[in-house]
Amino acid sequence: MTARRAFLQWLGAAPLAAQLPVGQAQAQAQAQGKGHVRVQDAALALQFDEQLRCRVVSLLGRQPLALTGFDASEHLVVKGKPVARFVLQQAEPGRATTPFGAAQTLRLVGRSAQGIEKRLTVTLLDEHPGVALLDVSYINAGDQPLVIDAWVNAAHRLAAAPRHAGGAQGYWTYSGASHEDRRDWVQPVRRGFEQRNFMGMNASDYGGGTPVVDVWRRDVGLAVGHLALHPQLVALPVKAVGDQVDIALRGDAPQTLAPGQSLSTPPTFLAVHRGDFFVPLDRYRRLMAAQGLAAPEPPTSAYEAQWCAWGYERDFSLDYVRATLPKVQELGFKWAVLDDGWQVKTGDWTPDLAKFPQGEADIKALVADIHARGMKARLWIAPLAVAPGSDELHDHTDMLLVDHYGAPQMVTWWNSLYLCPAYGKTQARLAATVQKIIGDWGFDGLKVDGQHLNGVAPCFNKAHQHARPEDSVEKLADFYQVMYDAAHAANPEAVVEVCPCGTGYAFHNMPFMDQAPASDPTSSWQVRHKGKTLKALMGPWAAYAGDHVELSTGGQDFASSVGIGAVVASKFTWPVDPKPKDSFLLTPEREQHWRQWVGLYNQQRLAEGRYRGELYDLGFDTPETHVVEQGGALHYAFYAERWDGPVTLRGLGAGRWAVRDALTGAALGMVSADKPTLPVRFTHSLLIEARPDAPDTLPVAYAGKVSQVAADGFPSASQWADAPTTFFRHDWQGKALPGPQSTRVQLLRGAGQLHLRFICKYETLTNFERAGSSTDLWPLWERDVVEVFLQAPDRAGFKSYREVEVAPNGLLLEIAVEASGKKRIVGGSRARAQVDARHKVWTAELAVPMAAAGGDDEGWRLNLFRVEGRGAGRVYSSWSPTHTPEPDFHRPAAFGRLMTRTA
Repeated sequence: MTARRAFLQWLGAAPLAAQLPVGQAQAQAQAQGKGHVRVQDAALALQFDEQLRCRVVSLLGRQPLALTGFDASEHLVVKGKPVARFVLQQAEPGRATTPFGAAQTLRLVGRSAQGIEKRLTVTLLDEHPGVALLDVSYINAGDQPLVIDAWVNAAHRLAAAPRHAGGAQGYWTYSGASHEDRRDWVQPVRRGFEQRNFMGMNASDYGGGTPVVDVWRRDVGLAVGHLALHPQLVALPVKAVGDQVDIALRGDAPQTLAPGQSLSTPPTFLAVHRGDFFVPLDRYRRLMAAQGLAAPEPPTSAYEAQWCAWGYERDFSLDYVRATLPKVQELGFKWAVLDDGWQVKTGDWTPDLAKFPQGEADIKALVADIHARGMKARLWIAPLAVAPGSDELHDHTDMLLVDHYGAPQMVTWWNSLYLCPAYGKTQARLAATVQKIIGDWGFDGLKVDGQHLNGVAPCFNKAHQHARPEDSVEKLADFYQVMYDAAHAANPEAVVEVCPCGTGYAFHNMPFMDQAPASDPTSSWQVRHKGKTLKALMGPWAAYAGDHVELSTGGQDFASSVGIGAVVASKFTWPVDPKPKDSFLLTPEREQHWRQWVGLYNQQRLAEGRYRGELYDLGFDTPETHVVEQGGALHYAFYAERWDGPVTLRGLGAGRWAVRDALTGAALGMVSADKPTLPVRFTHSLLIEARPDAPDTLPVAYAGKVSQVAADGFPSASQWADAPTTFFRHDWQGKALPGPQSTRVQLLRGAGQLHLRFICKYETLTNFERAGSSTDLWPLWERDVVEVFLQAPDRAGFKSYREVEVAPNGLLLEIAVEASGKKRIVGGSRARAQVDARHKVWTAELAVPMAAAGGDDEGWRLNLFRVEGRGAGRVYSSWSPTHTPEPDFHRPAAFGRLMTRTA
């Protein structure tokens, strides 16, 4: 078949229309039109009729399934009415290279009766089946000005869910918008449901968010969003229409096009998927990362348990805080956070002398006390807000964000006023404040707090000389970057925590935050579904924190944080709580509970593991289930009011798995991939751990399967994103590293190859500038390297393995190690490396040959190592500790097991 015939195929509407419910198919027969052209990949097809209306078809099942009718998917609104019909004039297929990889394209041109030309390019990405990119523009081809009320992209009405796909349960939806009532981000779509999901301000200080909505049923879902590199003032409405659901992306800012003038809409995507909202959000994160926007690799300390003094609220005293610190330390918390109330006023970031009589000296002394206990100190601030009566407002009124009437914008919670984030002076003063807190006072991190920080209104302050009022909206991330860079310039391992208090987390700010909490959750359900959301948007090992456990349902639900891989936090008071009511006093009974759960978190540290959000559906799977892959085990967390029955463990690899209760250690039985069910009984929650049934306690590293590699011989970014992960931050003896070094390794297996990707947080880098020899052994290991030692099954029990080392600058050394000695291997393995100096992370990718006598796929052994620094301060770390008196990686008996993940 020719390329043109592969892209453009004449279709009959009847075969797919017949898959809709009979009554609905008859009712829509006239509106659907006739299929004319289509573009498709392995997961979805977009079909366009002669009026350029579009139908979305899922190809994920055994047979094609029409999710929508022929909708006026991309159209304009003029004089309050949709301009929805554009006669198809041109259809041209092609191939393209995009920031997201190779792709197929379909370029369509149509013309309306009003003389408007519509140009639509659909792009389907080879690496991302099921995702369609839409590039939409309009040209006023008439001779009169055209007043446009709104533009609309990816507007579709999803058919009612059939009985097998949810039936009466219908659809669920995720929205990334922010609302003053702090509603759930994930909700069922019931009759009458309607939500505009505007990405601008929805209240005085509630706005911004992640520009994606998803609607899904049990068997399939459809997500819509935009891929612009800056926030856009658009809406993503979701509306129930009977048992059907409308979804779209739209811009409602009126504009006028002169004759010949064009309008381009933001780059839009729609995605067909299985599973819940995690899948398209994870895909959105990958697409934005390909454009350079991604959350940073968190500092190691971002995963440490947190205690916050907010239990004493604004009326705290130094005596109360200091009296609590011994108990904080005893229970295993590693952070002490000083919250709101330490400052003179919001905006005046100087110590309140009523609480700190010696001013900055008292602040520094408190930090020193915290450090003396082996803990880290974090300080609360609410930048971008300034209180009436503050010196900051009196001296710098020019920094205010004002509307087109010249009135300031209110921040309601603190009865304060907004500052403009795009104004250079605002940014400069923020940088100075952060330098003072981190650099001068010695705090190890910031708690950046306030719903007002998630989004801002357009700014009309003439003193700021904005090119457009929307500069304030689009450059909010620049403000975050100034704060982030100032903190890490003062302390490279500083933790910037951002808590936008109940809002929908603006994705464009995420590249400049190290930790995201549940941001004032109103229930345990919010702790869990916000965790799933942020693990999708910031990465599967993001340092998500469950926020103060006291905010969970019942005030002590640690299980909802620990089970989903969230950092635990608390704001308990001790030994007294001066408040007559709403006390957070740690009673003896509560202390026992706190000790048990903080201990479990510190033992497992699931927050550092890989969250497997694709395995379970929050809307339709019961009981509610979450999975974290950590240390060769799968950690399952089940939640229900009461449960007595079987649960299914998804994601198991080959072989038998031993299951135990994570909290009590009690054995629960054995499961396998072909028999994955387990009978359980619990109230509220059950956390279990499944480990491969092995004859010893050696660690296990899982490798995923890679079907093909890119032209350069390495897996694609999308394949790495799905790869199993192992993590270590201890030395060769198993002792925790005191510095920032941590190492994450992803593994994939292809045809005769083991692919590894090392992600290394570093303190300093030392390299050889060039190779010491191209053919002989030379000591690359005397500088910074990562290493893999790989032993074939037929060499077990012998000192016989392959050693491969890679330096941060890409230098490679490969050695065959035998009992008789070592020999250089040339031309075997391949490697590449890159350094992210800004975030102090270096990455190495390796492709190592795997060949064993008899072609055995299982029974391989390996160990993973890392060396950093020179001289006495060298840091030696090992995935499977060798436990030798001095650093020695050549201990085959300590090699762990390499297994292949089949699910």
